[in-house]
Amino acid sequence: MRVQLVDVDSKIPNLALMKVSAYHKAQGHTVGFDVVDPDLVYASVIFKKNKHKIDGLKFFYPGAQIIVGGSGYDLHSKLPDDIERMMPDYSLYSECDYSMGFSTRGCFRNCYFCIVPEKEGSFHKVAHPQEWHNPTFDKIMFLDNNILADKEWFFEVTQWCIDHGLKVWFTQGLDIRLLDEQIAARLYKMKVWKPIFFAWDHIQDEPIIKAKIRVLNKVGFTPSKLKRWVQFYVYVGSDADYETGVYRCRTLKELNCNPFVMFNIDEKPTKRIQELRRWANLKWCFWACDISEYSRTIA
Repeated sequence: MRVQLVDVDSKIPNLALMKVSAYHKAQGHTVGFDVVDPDLVYASVIFKKNKHKIDGLKFFYPGAQIIVGGSGYDLHSKLPDDIERMMPDYSLYSECDYSMGFSTRGCFRNCYFCIVPEKEGSFHKVAHPQEWHNPTFDKIMFLDNNILADKEWFFEVTQWCIDHGLKVWFTQGLDIRLLDEQIAARLYKMKVWKPIFFAWDHIQDEPIIKAKIRVLNKVGFTPSKLKRWVQFYVYVGSDADYETGVYRCRTLKELNCNPFVMFNIDEKPTKRIQELRRWANLKWCFWACDISEYSRTIA
């Protein structure tokens, strides 16, 4: 069988397609992104705004069976269990030099802007990282949405990473509301290859954000270490959130932490949200001036 893979819009290597590739290669099939005259086509769409890009697949591959999935196409689409359990085919993306996967899925939070509860359900464990880690890599990316929901599991998998000398990145961020001194000490001890991400989505969480940063200070995160290794996703869902977005970014600056402004990618951001995002996310710019100065500069 000849199997064509279509990665419509992934920002990182597409985990689902890597598992599909591993499964079909194990069956002796020809798999890739440039397969001629395929019998089977798998397409993945991550963002809703790109859903239209797969409309022509049936015309481009008229004789093939076409399977489309991804959160941008159907929140309820899932890989069959026998494919989901596969070790990802990391060779599919030649630039990939890290392991990636989920040790848990779902979340017990119900944030209004988040698709995770609908897509993945309530929080549950799915796989130890040893099941998807490529031992030739010294870096590992966790895609878990709220791994701190199970503190014992967090300590188990991070100890495994420490024992194997792995540099860690929790790309979806960690729930700072669940941070305590033990967890903070573990984060301080771990090797990381990207900043430790938390989130400050709601202005009313300001007291707890400040309290938890003090916990980080207590275990050894000095101002310089915070500035280098700690970032907060700051969600600005619409123009109505602009003022609180500016306030949150400025407050994080006072606390020696970096913001990373997020917005609804399926909506067109206003000019001033784009401006806020550029100022906050360009670190040299963020630390060099205030948003008011930046605005005057580009006006």
